[in-house]
Amino acid sequence: MVRSVPTIGLCCMLLWLSPACAPKHTELLSEHGYRVSLDVSDTLIYLSPKRSNLPPYATLVVRVRNAQGQPVDGIPVKFSVEPSWMQNASLTPAETLTRNGEAGAIFQANTTGVVQVMAQVDNVTQEARITISSPPSPSAGAS
Repeated sequence: MVRSVPTIGLCCMLLWLSPACAPKHTELLSEHGYRVSLDVSDTLIYLSPKRSNLPPYATLVVRVRNAQGQPVDGIPVKFSVEPSWMQNASLTPAETLTRNGEAGAIFQANTTGVVQVMAQVDNVTQEARITISSPPSPSAGAS
């Protein structure tokens, strides 16, 4: 019974941080009338996961729509992290153009913590938080 307490705690933390429970990002209106939204595939990623079912990176997707809701191509999007994370995280690519109304980047980190990621379109900056964790020990999954 004592061994299951840490497992239950870990499961509760993972459930609380899971993408299904993540807040939905709203659209913001840019200076040129574009509706801009940001989605993050995983708000909890892991350093060097030993199991393939743990995500080692997050995908960021910016969607840009015009006033009629149609996708807009060729709009520059800049991805960044807060300054204190610049040496410990990467976004690839850091800048790109929308295609079919979307632009994407891959976020990876080399240390644990919580980081704010940003995507900028025109004068609009959308933000999201990503938690980077060490993989749980193999004994944490045992009962």
